[in-house]
Amino acid sequence: MDVTDFKSYLSQFLDEESLKRHFGNEPVRTELHAPFNNFFGDDLLTLLSRNTDILPDRLALLRSHLKTVSDTKRQRHLRAAAAVTLGRYVRERSNDPSYDYEHGPSPKRWFSLAVELNSVLGAWELANEHLVDRRLIVRCGYPTYLLPQLAHTTQTKLSARFGSDAETTLAWLRGIHLSLPHVQNGFKYWQLETLEAALACIVNWLTLMPKPMLGQRVRLQPRAVDERLEAMKWIWPLWKRLIEAANHLDHNDDARHQYLVAQIDAVRLFLTEAEAGTSNNPFEHRQRASSQSPTVPITGESMVVIPGVITPSAEKSESVYLAQYEVLRKPVALTPMPNLERLNAIRDALAVEFPWAYEALRVVMSGLVARRRHGVRRLGMQPILLAGNPGSGKTRFAQRLSDLLGTPNTVINLAGMSDVKVLKGVTRGWASNRPSRLIEFIGQVKVANPLFVLDEIDKAQTYDHGNGGRPHDALLDLLEPGNARRYNDIYLLTECDLSHCLYIATANSLLALPEPLLSRLQPVLFPTPGSEHAEVIVKGIVTDLEREWNVPVGTLTVSARDIERLRGLNPREMRRALLGLFGDESNSAIYTLH
Repeated sequence: MDVTDFKSYLSQFLDEESLKRHFGNEPVRTELHAPFNNFFGDDLLTLLSRNTDILPDRLALLRSHLKTVSDTKRQRHLRAAAAVTLGRYVRERSNDPSYDYEHGPSPKRWFSLAVELNSVLGAWELANEHLVDRRLIVRCGYPTYLLPQLAHTTQTKLSARFGSDAETTLAWLRGIHLSLPHVQNGFKYWQLETLEAALACIVNWLTLMPKPMLGQRVRLQPRAVDERLEAMKWIWPLWKRLIEAANHLDHNDDARHQYLVAQIDAVRLFLTEAEAGTSNNPFEHRQRASSQSPTVPITGESMVVIPGVITPSAEKSESVYLAQYEVLRKPVALTPMPNLERLNAIRDALAVEFPWAYEALRVVMSGLVARRRHGVRRLGMQPILLAGNPGSGKTRFAQRLSDLLGTPNTVINLAGMSDVKVLKGVTRGWASNRPSRLIEFIGQVKVANPLFVLDEIDKAQTYDHGNGGRPHDALLDLLEPGNARRYNDIYLLTECDLSHCLYIATANSLLALPEPLLSRLQPVLFPTPGSEHAEVIVKGIVTDLEREWNVPVGTLTVSARDIERLRGLNPREMRRALLGLFGDESNSAIYTLH
């Protein structure tokens, strides 16, 4: 586009006097120059960037974006956002029937620039453009289908004879990588559109794999499947945090949240079948799995926690509170059992962190491996009782196991507990009325098999204060699968299926525990770490603190001299000492990196 064409284009927005004031009566023969090789050869944008007259709002906004993206002193995220907007504008122009798509400016150049500026949205848009080049489109599934589908732009029928290309999958993977640094700040300042783009990059990269080589059958390439299964080790925690952030911005839309959680199960099922090579055409399995509604159990990996009706209340405020538990009357996701390779990796990681707890690790992991070898698909384990001295790391061991298994966990402290309010709920009519802590937590995390750490189970009161029973009696029902399947919540006034929950109890002594309770738990000695484990303990505490404080890895450091001073303390004492060390004013220059 030359100056004459540009004047003609602007004439629909500016009067003749304004055009003369800007361009004059004589033709402009000076060659114009603009950043990015004249904005990737786009004459219109080049001329627009040099225009100094008053423009219509939309053109003025485009000119502002051009200035932003060209200013290297501006923050990268602002330049990236401007690049995405300009790419979308160029794409909009390309939809004009008269547009020369083959020789005209390409939106891919702008989206590639956005990716260079670390934009997740840019990576997602770049992948879409690569698909457009091949006359393909990704059809998203919400609320009907759990997995994305590739379709031709000229038809809606899913084809099993094509997949994504290398450039597209690379753009999706780049979007995933660009999301990782933002986990530390909880995706602060992200818009819902960016969160959804990151989630789409994850699901698309995991399921829409590259097209097989010419002449091959439609079976997915084993290397691509293995690559994705291996990547799930770090994608899984990222995925969960993206869903949590999206749920917060989406005004806690339970249906949408449940769909995203069920999508994880569908992707894992798809990859597991592809890994096993059960079909020459895994896309057929994908189509059948995707046709399931998100409110329907998917191959046994979701379940209804409250099969009956929650007894209504005459109080309006209480009815509103009860309504939030209606979600548990629909299928809730079950955390799947990791494959054998992943279980072995978990065993190795825990052995490094807790080298003194060999027996506990052996008992816990052997039970998990046995279930997986016999075809168990959902996470489950026998209730375990870790017995050992205070401060030996029992609770942290249980929490780390839960984190590595990919299921939520919470600690229920039974020390001094003299009634069953926490375990069974509080009757309606009381000021403190509420469901049991177990139902509350399942309702919060939308997972039917979380891990509950029953801390200091030996310190619960063994006598009845007249408040509905003793804690140990309530635990007898929870730890017995048959009774847990019909567990009665006093507040909801209905039976709940808690048979899939996981339990790890901790105790300093077995003497105070009644025999019926011990028979439902597998006691395991959890020894006190020795002085030779000081380095391992310090490393674990530092990692936990960095995660709790939401600071970058490596922010907290401990010198070899300080480790020697801490040697001989148990983990709990060591944590207190480290907090004092990090808070010491004289150490501020050493321990503060930002």
